[in-house]
Amino acid sequence: MDELYVVRLEPTWRGEPDDEYDNDTDHKTVYALFGLAIYKANVLEHTLVNTLAMAKLITAEEQGERLIRDPWAQGFKDMMGKLIRRAESHVSAYPEVVDDLTNSLKRRNFLVHHFWRERIQEMIAESSRGKLCADLKADCRLFTQTDERLSERVFDPLARKRGITAEMIEAEYAKERREAMKRYEPESFTAEGDSD
Repeated sequence: MDELYVVRLEPTWRGEPDDEYDNDTDHKTVYALFGLAIYKANVLEHTLVNTLAMAKLITAEEQGERLIRDPWAQGFKDMMGKLIRRAESHVSAYPEVVDDLTNSLKRRNFLVHHFWRERIQEMIAESSRGKLCADLKADCRLFTQTDERLSERVFDPLARKRGITAEMIEAEYAKERREAMKRYEPESFTAEGDSD
């Protein structure tokens, strides 16, 4: 699975209520939720890149072509908007995915380019910070929902076509997690103690 980039945060937040989030409304919580929302947007970008690369590999195999360039290389150079445009032919059969991607792009661009400039004054009072937190939690849910729908409707079928199963992806994620734990927390890591 050297060709697949597995990126995610455990656990996924599908259907979990807001009480699963930190319900504080202090400054640190706003910054943490902002970082989490940007992270979730980046996970979605990775799924788009994996989808485009997988589609390119399948097309090359079906046409008996050999790829000269790494099918992931261009994707990791592109921003979300360009990735979505490149994925149009793969997602157009799923209007809910198209809508999710459109909304995710708008929210991602707002967060990256306008959020602090337009909403910094809301950091002053606890009630307005509460609104910021609620909006950022909604962004996290949107990015997660979009990523999950894109995966279920488009990426997973492509991966299965290449012989990559959900179990293989889980195993790769667990392997990467173990390697990270060995690298960054060697004193607390034991192979037997890692439940992933």
